[in-house]
Formats: sequence, C-alpha cells, structure tokens
Amino acid sequence: MTKILTVDQSFKKFLTNLNLTPKQLQRIQKTRESIDAALSNHPRIFLNTQKQISFLTGSYSRKTIIRPIDDIDLYVRIHYGKHAEGQSPISILRLMASAIRKRYPNNTKVNVDAPCIVVTFLGYKVEIVPAVGYSDNPDLYSIPAPGSKEWMDCYPNVPDKWLSACNHSNDSMFIPLIKMLKQWNRHNKVGLKSFHLELLTEKVFGAVTDIYSYPQGVFDWMYCVRDWIWQNDYPFVLEPGKSYTCVDDYLYDKPFRIRVIRNKLDAGLKKAERAWNFYNKGRYGPAKGVWSGMFGPKFPAPQAPTVAPKLVQPSPPPTPTLRDLMSNQPATGLLGGTYRNSLLDALANPQPKPQPDMNSLLDAILRSKDPFRK
Repeated sequence: MTKILTVDQSFKKFLTNLNLTPKQLQRIQKTRESIDAALSNHPRIFLNTQKQISFLTGSYSRKTIIRPIDDIDLYVRIHYGKHAEGQSPISILRLMASAIRKRYPNNTKVNVDAPCIVVTFLGYKVEIVPAVGYSDNPDLYSIPAPGSKEWMDCYPNVPDKWLSACNHSNDSMFIPLIKMLKQWNRHNKVGLKSFHLELLTEKVFGAVTDIYSYPQGVFDWMYCVRDWIWQNDYPFVLEPGKSYTCVDDYLYDKPFRIRVIRNKLDAGLKKAERAWNFYNKGRYGPAKGVWSGMFGPKFPAPQAPTVAPKLVQPSPPPTPTLRDLMSNQPATGLLGGTYRNSLLDALANPQPKPQPDMNSLLDAILRSKDPFRK
C-alpha cells in the first residue's frame, strides 16, 4: 500500500529530487582534479600554488545548484607576474584551452568563450576562469573582462557569506527554497538568471518577510517579485561588490523578454495563491496537485487515499502570508499603521539607493566596512 505523503514530506521529497546525487558530486570533483592536473603539468602555465590550485564557485559552492546540472564554475589561480601583469587575458585563456584539449582529445568540446573556457562534457559543461588572487584581500580576484582585453575585479566568494547568513536566519529553509524556485523557473521556462533569482530571494526574505513554511515562502516570493518586476521599468538589483552594476540588466534589453517574464510571474502567483488557499483549508491533495503543476514531475504527485479517512484534531491556523498581513493591518493606528506602512515601504523600495562609496547590500550582510576598492 502506497503511503500518502504529508505536505511537509512532499516538499522534502521534492528537495531530494533536486539535490545532486553522490555520484554526480564525485564526478564533479574528479573533473576538477583532472583539469588541475592538466594545467599544472603544462610547462608554459604558471599557477599560484600557495593555496589550492582551483576552487568551485557559483551555484555549486552556494549549494543552490539543482539537477539536471547545467554548468559548473571553476576558478583557477594563476601567477600574476607571468600571466596578468601588463598582459591581455586572452593569452592565458588560449594557453589554458590548449592544455585542456590535450587532456580531453576525444569528443570533448573545449572553446574559448571570453571571459572563460567552456569544456562541454556529457550532461553538463564546466566554465573555467583564470583568476588572480591578492594576499591583502582574500575576497578579491581579478578575472578576464567580457571581450578579454582587460582584467576586472570580482568577489566570487562574497555571495556565499550572505547566502549562508540568510539561510541561518530563516531556519535553514532559505537555500532549499531557492532550489525549489529555480525548478519553477526552469520547468516553466521563465527566463530568470540563476544569480538574479538568488538575489531576489534575499531581498524578499532578508528585508521584507521571513520563511515559516515552504507553502508560505513560495507564495510570498511570488507576491513580492511579481510586484517588483511589474513596477520597475529599469534594473534595480545591484550586483554584490559594485555600486552601479545591476544583475537584472538583461531583463530590460528587449521589451519582449520583460513581457514574457511578467506574464510568467502572474501565472506563478495565481498558482501559488491557489495552492496556499487549499492548504489553509486542509485540502492537502488539491494543494499538492497545484504545486505539482507549478514545479513539474520532480514534485511528488498527490496520491489518492486507499483507506477511509479518520477524524483528526484540527490543525493550528497557518502562519499568515505577507499578503494576509498587509490586508489585515489597519491603515492607521499606533502598531497597525506603522507595520503596514513598513511593509508597503519595503515592497515599494526593494533596493536601497546606490551609494558612491559603498555597496549597501554587502555592508548590511557582512556588517563591516566596505571591503571593495574605490
């Protein structure tokens, strides 16, 4: 007899279906070691061996990657004087690509796609970036800029810090929720970039509200992000470490793209609200059916009961969503007005105005002086 999963068990099973398998993790590590060996054994490539030759970054290091794997980001520490000082990055990119081609001579595509080298394996690709580290600032690296004519500053490990802090403050539900939202984004072909989605999630649950359950978290995310993207006709999500560069520029490059994403968010909010309403009424089967439609086959399909239902004690009232809190607070009054106005302000102003001498997002998360160079 098939056991009927509770809502909590369904979301945990969903998360298991998104996580990388031990075999996949092992394969990634072996690939990294193989690339390290190919580069370190090349007579014309000089690596910085004071630390580990390379490190994985991006969604893999932040533990927000889901399967099937799309790409893996690998930074390789190179010698500044030999390959970066006074030199264009394109030379080291071509040299590294040549060494990797010798390591993978058969049916493995190795292309220089500035600012990285793309190695395409069966099932996923690895994007390899030469990086120069600095002893006086362990967060700072110089990597090839787009076009690879010059080097630019990058802080690849800083997002890991604020993401871990946000996960801790939300009872370790923040990273799993990001994975679920990435699956929604992928299954529905929404078109949000991975890092952009992560930053939007930090805005919702780092500044506006908290995660109390996955049903509430999905609904609140859809509610906030849908409003922000409909209300903004210009980029508003700053890239960590940069005062004026936004990660959501790509949304506004083409009017058609922003229209499609807005429509997808409308549909996502309607489904999330419908599932939340079923969940509130104790109709867990229909709620799971809606979530299954939202997230695709990786979310466990609801099972039909095989035995007569039993009377159970009524569940406590669910945690209200952000929309509930907004609608239930009076527009005036000592506490109600203040709380309601603060939520309205957070929704209307998701991103503090950029300051010329610091990055406000990183300053709030790291709680330290701005570590970035002016």
